[in-house]
Amino acid sequence: MKIQVIDNIGQIQPMMQMAQADIAFYSDEIQALNAAEQLQPNMILLNFALRGSQTADYTNLLLAASPMSNIVIIGDDLHEEQILQCVLAGAKGYQNSLSLAAYINRMIHAVSAGEAWLSRKIVTYVLDALHQNYSLQPID
Repeated sequence: MKIQVIDNIGQIQPMMQMAQADIAFYSDEIQALNAAEQLQPNMILLNFALRGSQTADYTNLLLAASPMSNIVIIGDDLHEEQILQCVLAGAKGYQNSLSLAAYINRMIHAVSAGEAWLSRKIVTYVLDALHQNYSLQPID
């Protein structure tokens, strides 16, 4: 399995020693985007700190470059709305960086098996947002 880590503050790299995969690390967002297009990794772990409020837009760019990659956002206590925007952009999950070490292997296995990696609280928030958006649509 090929995993691409995009992290400009070195927060994720120490945790990846526990993962058994072919891992490439990038701190530059342009180099990471080009590498994603060339390497087509199975999974991309993206530190929210790299792009902040523009992470959802960057997620779109990554998926355009590597459509089969599963993207998981790593961040420090993100607000539900920030996670929602990333999920709507195509991210398959979110993991709080403070507990990343405890969950890294389970997260990689779950997402690579086609599962989303979101807490039940975030799933509820996403479902509520989808329901609210759906209920605003006119019924034909």
